Amino acid sequence: MIKVKAVSVREKEELEPLLIANPDIIEEGLKIVAHQHPTDSGPLDILAVDSDGTLVVIELKNEPADSHLDQGLRYYDWCRQNISWIANAYSGKTKINADTTPRLMLIAPAFTETVKRISKYIDAELDLIEYHAFENEKGEKGLICTAIDYGQAPVPPEIPSIEKKMEYFQAEKVKDLFRSVLEELGSRQVEVKPIHGLWISFWYRGKRFMYMAPKRNFFVIEVLKTDGNWSDRIRVSTKKEWDQTFQHHVEKYMQYLDSSK
Repeated sequence: MIKVKAVSVREKEELEPLLIANPDIIEEGLKIVAHQHPTDSGPLDILAVDSDGTLVVIELKNEPADSHLDQGLRYYDWCRQNISWIANAYSGKTKINADTTPRLMLIAPAFTETVKRISKYIDAELDLIEYHAFENEKGEKGLICTAIDYGQAPVPPEIPSIEKKMEYFQAEKVKDLFRSVLEELGSRQVEVKPIHGLWISFWYRGKRFMYMAPKRNFFVIEVLKTDGNWSDRIRVSTKKEWDQTFQHHVEKYMQYLDSSK
């Protein structure tokens, strides 16, 4: 049995040479092309190519850092812009497919929550690789590398259409009134936008000034007032109630916007 102990390693003096000498511990079939390659953002830690001939940009850290992803993306951007030149410059070492978008790898002993959270939204093939350094009884150091799952960006909630929202009504007369209100506001150049839940927002002259939401037997309205505050929630179930609401609240604010132009 070989005894080993966990150790820390220095980034440039130990981590980088260990990975360059043993690229397979990062990924099987990986070949090192260059290290400390000059770019317009400083020296890039490691340039490699995978088994499919895709260029791999590798940025190293020997401790978790929020700046890790930002720094890696700057090198990645430089490589994307110069991939044809890179493929030609290192053609004597290996074949690099200049028609394939490069990959980005970040390697560190751990990653901050910020890096893992933002990584979900990066439009690039990105790998976060955690390493664990060890040392045997002879003082020889080695690494174990593991790709971590940082998850996927959450899917935005689907916004129901206005027609879908109107299905919530149980009273057909109120539903018909609601539809006629939408038509009336549309004829006055009011823009209607469905938002979260049952709510619908209303815009006039580029200003959001009103919300409406259907209920079972009525609908509710909130209108912006000229003092910048919102009205109390107004309940509407009849044409008379709507006409009063329009006259005292909706039309009043629309006229205020007209006079402000």
